[in-house]
Amino acid sequence: MPFLTEATVFKGRYDLGGYKLSYGEQNDVYPIIVKLVGGGHEGWGEANPWQPFTSQGPDDDFDALEKVLLPIVRELDSVDPWDVQSALDERFPDRHLMAKGAINMALMDLEAKKRGVRVADLLGNVKRMAIEVSRPTNNGTAEDVLPTIEGAMAEGYRQFMLKAGDANYPAMDEIERLRVLKERCGERAVFKIDANTGWSRDDARALLAAMPQHLADYLAYLEQPIAADDIDGLAELQAMTSIPISVDESLTDLESARRIIEKKAARVFSVKISKNGGLLTAQKIARLAAEHGIAVYPNSMAEGGITQVASLHLAATLDNLADAGGSYRSVLRLGGLDVTNLHTFIKRDDDGLVRIHLPDGPGFGLDVDEAKLRANALRIASV
Repeated sequence: MPFLTEATVFKGRYDLGGYKLSYGEQNDVYPIIVKLVGGGHEGWGEANPWQPFTSQGPDDDFDALEKVLLPIVRELDSVDPWDVQSALDERFPDRHLMAKGAINMALMDLEAKKRGVRVADLLGNVKRMAIEVSRPTNNGTAEDVLPTIEGAMAEGYRQFMLKAGDANYPAMDEIERLRVLKERCGERAVFKIDANTGWSRDDARALLAAMPQHLADYLAYLEQPIAADDIDGLAELQAMTSIPISVDESLTDLESARRIIEKKAARVFSVKISKNGGLLTAQKIARLAAEHGIAVYPNSMAEGGITQVASLHLAATLDNLADAGGSYRSVLRLGGLDVTNLHTFIKRDDDGLVRIHLPDGPGFGLDVDEAKLRANALRIASV
């Protein structure tokens, strides 16, 4: 007899409020949320397709879940997350990455609830209960972003992701921006730069060649300076700088991780649970990184609370977590459209720093407001 008694897919909407990236200004994104019910428990998963960052769009993932993947999973007598992931990967090795990831998240949540433990406990030993929250900024000069940074520092933020790669702000301008930020913020702040593939290899090479060492030392890492498929270029850049290069758009699956490692193209992996195909695939990528001395940064792509908390459960178990905080602020900037209570786990601690705290569980330990989800959904399908 099939284990699952209910499977529902929702297409939602999140409001980014004009997030300025190298791709242009981003406003709305459309998460695909999965609810699975079986054995008296429910599990929740989320896919976060976001073109042009991802090749597939939200309706692609919705249709894959409704018409292809969930009909298969609904017929299974056992929904062990590891077995289901292996079966779906074997049947669809090069397709439906994020849709499979949403199923994996939901099944991990469901399995942990069945066992009465946290998802993190299924993934390994919990090594930390909280992670500093990183605050992103838009593209712009130091003068453009300083009001945001100084305001955030007053609220308890110390970790910052500086967006770059906009054609209006050449790569070489980052030297002056970083110089001013170091002068104004000093050791009270930690900065990362993310160009989102916005620079040419020549421009990135010129920037790194001209970067003074004291500014290179000030930067936690430089993320995805050039095109996602230019692994040789990333390797060249990493070889010429002491700044750790981080890969995000280049890092999609295990095969891409192996290519990056082989070429020595990065020292940081930007892991995103949905982008990388779910918790178990993301964990394999993180473990492979650890074997090669590569740190993992828990990143986000305008995710809701379900994907964000999945990321947190994995990050809590990692030995090779980057010392740069984590991108866990999405739920605070989605126009009030997140359907979970994850925002209540983001707190300013006694030492004055803002951290996100691991829920106690069971499962993900989240409350999901299904009534709100249904009321705002653009599409709903029961399988």
